[in-house]
Amino acid sequence: MVRDGDGPSFGLWYDFRQRLPLGDYAAFYAECLEEIEEGERLGFTGAWLSEHHFVDDGYLPSPLVVAAAVAARTKSITVGTNILLLPMHHPLRVAEDAAAVDLVSGGRFVLGVGQGYVQHEFEVLGYERRYRPSLFEEGIGVIRQALEEGRTGYEGRRWRFDDLPFEPRPSGKLPIYAGAFADPAIDRAARLADGFLASAGGGAFGETYRKVREALERHGRDEEAFPYVASGVAFVHEEAGRAREIVGPAIAYQRTRYAEWGTDREKPRPDPVREKDLPWERYLVGTPEEVAEGLIGLYREAPYDHFCFWGRLPGVTHEQALENLRLFATEVAPRVREAVGRGPA
Repeated sequence: MVRDGDGPSFGLWYDFRQRLPLGDYAAFYAECLEEIEEGERLGFTGAWLSEHHFVDDGYLPSPLVVAAAVAARTKSITVGTNILLLPMHHPLRVAEDAAAVDLVSGGRFVLGVGQGYVQHEFEVLGYERRYRPSLFEEGIGVIRQALEEGRTGYEGRRWRFDDLPFEPRPSGKLPIYAGAFADPAIDRAARLADGFLASAGGGAFGETYRKVREALERHGRDEEAFPYVASGVAFVHEEAGRAREIVGPAIAYQRTRYAEWGTDREKPRPDPVREKDLPWERYLVGTPEEVAEGLIGLYREAPYDHFCFWGRLPGVTHEQALENLRLFATEVAPRVREAVGRGPA
């Protein structure tokens, strides 16, 4: 459940990446799936999956496959992608897989999409990065037509298909959410999608919220029917210093890898991010009281409907991840609900 009506809900976000050196993949996947199951038991209402390709730490390349596994292992939580890199996929194959996941889940799937940005991913997968906007827009059009009308006929700049039957289809409307950073992409998301996927860690959270709302008004969309999902880092420990000790290396590692992906491969790699240089004010890391206050502050800046956080940061152990989920559900979520409205963990 993304929108409860009585306040924000909370979910888990997974990329299935490990810190180097790599451990046993099968055991790691089993642990992450167990964490999601425990999260559902604790009251979290969403499990979200990210996507990247050709990464030496095992970053999840197949979110729809894993979404089906999550759907089969859970009973009530929303299962979604956050995000699937739509311009790197054939849209009819995305529609087929999304329909299958939705059917397996009993109507609990949300297809969250974005444009992508890593040059070598586009190159290896055979798509032109410069065509991201049109591939994204036409991709959503192809997917909607297939899922909602049961046909494949399409005539666009990037995609052209003969009209063939499309089955099976979801029993109801499958929501499509979109993430974006740049202004044109935000406008495109507000025009085409059913909800927005926002980053809560980049320092422009409130500004993005304002731009989304302005774009919805511009396109005559009902903002009350357009969920706003925030995502970021949240890690709870009874001792704030210990929380930073546990996740500091993971966050520094994440920031280093993202910086590398945003750099031309022919240019020198940026220097690794050091823990002592981390902008801790951007991260919800600390005691239950501190993390709750951070979430309350984010809500007052941009009233999100759902907040999801990394369930397993790279290098964090299974036991540490489970304890974080338990502390968040029992000590953080109730404080946030009391301050900004009721709602499930």
